[in-house]
Amino acid sequence: MAKRLKKTTPPQRNQHARAQRSGGPNLLGREVELALIDQLLDRIHDGGATLFISGAPGIGKSALLEEAKDRARERDIVVLGMTGVLAEVNLAFAGLQQALRPLMKQSKALPPRQQSALLNAFGLSEEAAEPPDVWLVALATLTLLTESATHKPILLVVDDAQWLDEATRDVLSFVSRRLSSDSIVLLLALREGFSLPFGGADTLRHVVSALGDVDAARLLDIRAPGLSGKLRDRFLKEAAGNPLALVELPHSLRTEDDGEAPWLPLTERLERTFSSRLSGLPGVTQMLLNVAAENDGTSLHEILRAGEVLLAQNIGVDALAPAVSAQLIDLDAMQVRFRHPLVRSAIHQAADVATRQRVHSALAAIIEDQDRRLWHRAAATVGPDDDLAAELDLMANRAQSRGANTMAIEVLQIAAKLSNTAKASRGRFLQAAEIATDLGRPGLLEHLLRGAEVEPSDKLGIARVGWCREMSQPLMVNDLGKISALVNLADQARAAGAKVLASNLLWRAAQRCWWSNASSELRASVLTAARSLELSELDARGIAISAYSEPLRRSSEVYAGLKALSQQGSHDPHVARILGSTANVIGAFDLGVSFLAESTAGLRKQARIGNLARALFAQAWAEMEVGDWIGARREAEEAARFAEETGSAVWTAAATIVKAQLAGMQGRLEQAETYATEAERLVLSTGASFLLAMLQLGRGITAIGAGRHLEAFEHLRRLFAPADPAFNSGLQFFALADFVDAAVYSDHSADARRFIDEVERISAPDPVPWVATMLCYGKALIATNEEAEQYFLKGLGPAAKNWPFLRGRLLLGYGAWLRRQRRSADARAPLRQARDAFDALGAAPWSDRAREELRASGEASLRRTAQVWESLTPQELHIAQLAAQGHSNKIIGARLYLSHRTVGYHLQRVFSKIGITSRSGLSSVLATAGSTAQ
Repeated sequence: MAKRLKKTTPPQRNQHARAQRSGGPNLLGREVELALIDQLLDRIHDGGATLFISGAPGIGKSALLEEAKDRARERDIVVLGMTGVLAEVNLAFAGLQQALRPLMKQSKALPPRQQSALLNAFGLSEEAAEPPDVWLVALATLTLLTESATHKPILLVVDDAQWLDEATRDVLSFVSRRLSSDSIVLLLALREGFSLPFGGADTLRHVVSALGDVDAARLLDIRAPGLSGKLRDRFLKEAAGNPLALVELPHSLRTEDDGEAPWLPLTERLERTFSSRLSGLPGVTQMLLNVAAENDGTSLHEILRAGEVLLAQNIGVDALAPAVSAQLIDLDAMQVRFRHPLVRSAIHQAADVATRQRVHSALAAIIEDQDRRLWHRAAATVGPDDDLAAELDLMANRAQSRGANTMAIEVLQIAAKLSNTAKASRGRFLQAAEIATDLGRPGLLEHLLRGAEVEPSDKLGIARVGWCREMSQPLMVNDLGKISALVNLADQARAAGAKVLASNLLWRAAQRCWWSNASSELRASVLTAARSLELSELDARGIAISAYSEPLRRSSEVYAGLKALSQQGSHDPHVARILGSTANVIGAFDLGVSFLAESTAGLRKQARIGNLARALFAQAWAEMEVGDWIGARREAEEAARFAEETGSAVWTAAATIVKAQLAGMQGRLEQAETYATEAERLVLSTGASFLLAMLQLGRGITAIGAGRHLEAFEHLRRLFAPADPAFNSGLQFFALADFVDAAVYSDHSADARRFIDEVERISAPDPVPWVATMLCYGKALIATNEEAEQYFLKGLGPAAKNWPFLRGRLLLGYGAWLRRQRRSADARAPLRQARDAFDALGAAPWSDRAREELRASGEASLRRTAQVWESLTPQELHIAQLAAQGHSNKIIGARLYLSHRTVGYHLQRVFSKIGITSRSGLSSVLATAGSTAQ
């Protein structure tokens, strides 16, 4: 178990009820598990929690969940539940719909986008224009649950979580991370051998073990009294403490005359135990059980009607009574449910292929839902059927429109097998592969591409396969050979008239140039191929290709294109992200900030958390360079949170590097190194050398701030050593000001001079403003006394206002130079401005240096006074800023993907930290906190 719960005193009204039962004979020996459940339920009003319980089939997980439901109802806790079903594993949101069905009336109160996404996900809306994003559905689910929990606490129970559909698992992952302030307990049961990739360090996990000898014997004696000693010993031995085995094995073997069955693994043995009961049932009952096992629903009406089709006779519900008596199913007026998933598995395995096909045919004849009917038609069909395959194509399109990509892939594979021609089959496999590129499942993708079997003469098909393989590769991995391959694929796509695919392939090739330190020849080949596409001058991908291929050499024309696009108004969030990242690549951070703010605002509305993590990192990077360090910390923290949530180590590392650099520039050296160490661990696990270069930039500026110039030089020169993993030619010019600073003050001025000359040569004649300002700073540091002042003054021109930290360094350098020239009176003005600039940023080491220079020039300077709001975490500050703008907790929660109670909890912490009692006091306290939340 990952976390201990404190013992609590249960409410008096529940003590007597609990004392009267221990959970029944099936829960013998489960005192630890029941106590854990009681603690979670008793503490539910103090905040939520998530508990995973796992164990072998039949170990008692479901029994514990049922007991938890009973104990929750005793406490007046609302119980919601879902059960994973293997037949529904490809039906997006099938599990979620089970749980939320009782709350759907309340969905009318959801914000419109959330309501639309949820209804679309459940197939309850006819107005869906695009697939529902799983994270928007997750946000709607969180809102629905937390709103309901304000009236009564909720226990959400999930059984057989390993068989939930992928979309439901993603939603549960999202919700489970956000329960700390809400009266919601999430209780999941998971079969051993499976894992769910969610939950954090505070997620409770408990493995349900086999019963001890004493409890196992007690359970067997209660459920199967009167056994002979030999049978009793055998059952105890074979059951090995598994409660289901102890209960069920005696049903199939009651006398010593039955002999010794061969030893089987426990799950298979239990399946045989269940299937052995079929032979004694009436034929009608056996056929109805076959129908129930193959059906993808639990409707009693459907099962009886399909049975009537199969047997050509009227069938009443009494035909299922023998199966109830044999303890194979549970039956009510509406549904048929197997008592255990192994029962269904056993019946399925016992049926021959012909029987299964007849059952599916009967189900297809009586089911009204179009897509379910097609599933069963396909399962009942042998051999090619082009008409059915065409209908399945439409079904796959419908699945994609609901965000059910896994289901769409499964449907297309079935359609491919039903295709009458090899060409049609290959086309469907390739279409499925293109959908699979977004799923992060390389094994599935390769299986689909093998099915596609694109012929050498099919140039477009080859290009599509190449794009699928490229998009399945890890980001930022050095592989120069991929670049030429992508250029060739782009040429094939262009020749086939697929211009968009060609530009996508070249954009990826250009990105690989930047990540992989490509030669000038490779870069030139990408640019030549891009010119052949004859893209418009303001095509976003065309501009990006130029930037990533030659970020310094082509910076002037890229900058002009970006400026023109920035004046055109709004952009699609995806396009805005491309443009913002492109601006960052050439050092046009002033343009990058606006593009990326536009992108993150749009992605936030669309709840595209995976893309949002990447865009927020880029926005944080740009904000750091333009001097919005508060915004940069805010965005970096949120980027890291979303990246961790979506399992992206690359973007978690990237955001952590920004956090490390910010901490270093502000003088929080221990925190900076902690972040840097964590980022390095993540980077090395992903192979993203570009991020190693960024990390060295952060470590270099941190060392400069601490006055350790030789250490800074050692960090930064790694970017220039081809054999070093941190070598990155595309990022070298980002280190210009830092490298020159470190080199000059560590007796490596010659290295600084060579680097300045190289950057100036490549970026001529019009370097972008940030690079031009850095060049002035670098030249001033290495210049003779006669030339230094002109470079300082040029660097402090109008463009410098966009780079407050760099401008502060110029002012500090200029003031220190003036003082050394015995012009102390002239030095004080730039030194005061430097001090004030660094104080505004919170750049303590640099503020201290400016104050030292001021004292040396004859002017005293008080130390900076810390602001009250600086005690807040980035998330708390973000929430406080949004609250100060007048947003409600619900609006803030929807924006930040938190429950409104969590927002309220953070605001209470904010009030406590800064000494206010209500929102009305926020504005005055936050007035000095820089720009408000975007």
